[in-house]
Amino acid sequence: MLALGVSLEGPNHEGPPPLDALDPLLKAPQHAAYVSEVVREFGYRQHHPADSEIDLGEEIRSALKSPAEVLIVHLVAHGRLADTGERGLHVVGVDGSNLDDPVSSWISLIESHPDKPRPLTLFILDLCHSGVAATLPWHQEMPAGRRRAWVIAATGSQDRAFDYRLSRATRTVLGNYRDGTSTVDRSYPYIPLPTVGREIAREVASLSAQEGFEQLVDGSRVAFIERVEDLEELPFFPNPLYNGRSSSVLSEVDPGIASLVDEAFDARHFMLRGAGSEPLDRGLGQGYFHGREREVSLLTDWLNGEGSGFRVVTGKPGVGKSGLLGVLVCAAHPQLRESARNLWFRLPVKPACNDRLAVVHARRRDLDQIADSVARQMGARDKDRPADGWEAEQLLRLAGPGGYTLVIDGLDEAERPDDITQALLLPLARAALAGHIGIRLLVGTRSEPPFTALLQLAQEADGLINLDHTQPDEIYQAVRRYVGDLLADDTPYAARDTVNAANALAEGIAERLTGKGDPTLCEVSPDEPKPLGWGEFLVAGLYLHHVLTLPTERDPGRARDLGLQVPRDLPDLLELDLARRADQPDVRAVLAAVAHARGSGMPERIIANAAAVFTHGTDALPSWRVQEVLEHVRFYLRQDIDTDGTTLYRLFHEGLAEHLRADPFGPQEQGQLP
Repeated sequence: MLALGVSLEGPNHEGPPPLDALDPLLKAPQHAAYVSEVVREFGYRQHHPADSEIDLGEEIRSALKSPAEVLIVHLVAHGRLADTGERGLHVVGVDGSNLDDPVSSWISLIESHPDKPRPLTLFILDLCHSGVAATLPWHQEMPAGRRRAWVIAATGSQDRAFDYRLSRATRTVLGNYRDGTSTVDRSYPYIPLPTVGREIAREVASLSAQEGFEQLVDGSRVAFIERVEDLEELPFFPNPLYNGRSSSVLSEVDPGIASLVDEAFDARHFMLRGAGSEPLDRGLGQGYFHGREREVSLLTDWLNGEGSGFRVVTGKPGVGKSGLLGVLVCAAHPQLRESARNLWFRLPVKPACNDRLAVVHARRRDLDQIADSVARQMGARDKDRPADGWEAEQLLRLAGPGGYTLVIDGLDEAERPDDITQALLLPLARAALAGHIGIRLLVGTRSEPPFTALLQLAQEADGLINLDHTQPDEIYQAVRRYVGDLLADDTPYAARDTVNAANALAEGIAERLTGKGDPTLCEVSPDEPKPLGWGEFLVAGLYLHHVLTLPTERDPGRARDLGLQVPRDLPDLLELDLARRADQPDVRAVLAAVAHARGSGMPERIIANAAAVFTHGTDALPSWRVQEVLEHVRFYLRQDIDTDGTTLYRLFHEGLAEHLRADPFGPQEQGQLP
């Protein structure tokens, strides 16, 4: 990096300075040094010219022609527009006169010589009128992917800069990223440059509001049709949170499947659901899928090509739709099969490997995104995409005579799922049922009004699998084995002297959730117990997460009683967990804030402000505390990444969100939200 602060030499005359005299900018070197210090914490070293007597302009040119791969040039000085000629922006030297070369010539030195090894350069220009350098017409015409020079300017082309604000803001923003006050998702190796620019602009606006004299930051312009990825990958500021080993969407997955390039596939979703390990946050090391033998057999035969071409898997929230589809996809997909062997190998029957399998996780994706993903997985290139997007008939032709098996999970969580159903899935389903060899379609969704026609079509073709209709005895056995396996893996209940208590605990949980042999239900009513309104496996896993925070129960009788205490309602289970955090009211406040998230989720900054409403406070929660709480309650959360790299949070289940929105303060303070 090259950071230069230019102070003016003192006047040669005595008395007060002329009214039009420039401010000497005595603190310019100091602010340049401050920015240099924080930038060096991102791995930069200071550029030193070969000739210590070189003038300012030549020093900058020397840096721009250096062998460095990445360069940051930070200038704190007066900027002046030339009165004649091209009216370009010039830096004012120590003697008060313009440097010979305009700033545009430095950008041209990089961009006009593509055959020469010029560094990828970011100019941070704390100069008056510096927006001129950010909006050079010829530079704006260059595609973003080919540019090697980028500009963050203190102000617009006709405006003045005040009080070193850009430098102060840059120091603050980069310092926040270094100490973790501000973050981007850990999957990003670099903080996206637009994100840095927006944060700096926000900080300058805050300084303007405090100090007066409005100042608006400017920056390099990019056409809205440019690829966002070109800007995300600019390597100016390494992300302090980045961990290359777990950076991709396939973290904890064998590197052999890292070649999956279609994000809508979301292989991690299918692997995590197939593993059944999320309740204890165990990642993908071991598979815990149990039960559903009939459904596994039916769908295995279907994936192997038997039966009609269309099926739907449905059921109540948390019943295991994604778990069932996930474990089968792991077994059938050629890029997951070997790496995920430990997740599916215990299945009673196993689908064959299918190299013509297209898989999409529909959550938060719209019609175009889903259709585009299917087309790409069928081998289409971006240039093949029709102007109006892929339609069902075009996908059928694309599948070709060999045909494709298509699996769509999470349809109920998609964006505008009715559009996806009507425009894409129903036409594909009808074609599949009519015997079209191009497609076989399997959909996972809740039973909700937008999908009535889809569910009816599947039912008429004997292709509807409703997991709510599984017999209680079968669910009991599967839940008991599921809990037993979770307890047997690295918990206090895995020891020899607690094995009987572990078995009793698993039996108690399974009895309570399925109603089989539960004495507490028999005492209330001799009638058949009402089916659980939530998925038994989901509730069992969440309760076990709570149980393992309690002292280990070694007596089998008391362990069974502990199992029988599992709530049969998901919100009650949340309240059970929050009750033990009663001394930390901000935990509930953060969850209540996240419950109001829409779309892909809510960023930390908004959570910090929204949570204050639910703590009866006026100030935002400190960022460190928000991050700490989010870590503590991470099991209740799902994460996504915004277009600027910011991590977004939402609750993993809409039922929890509805409960917290209705009761954000808890049982002790009901009705306090106006």
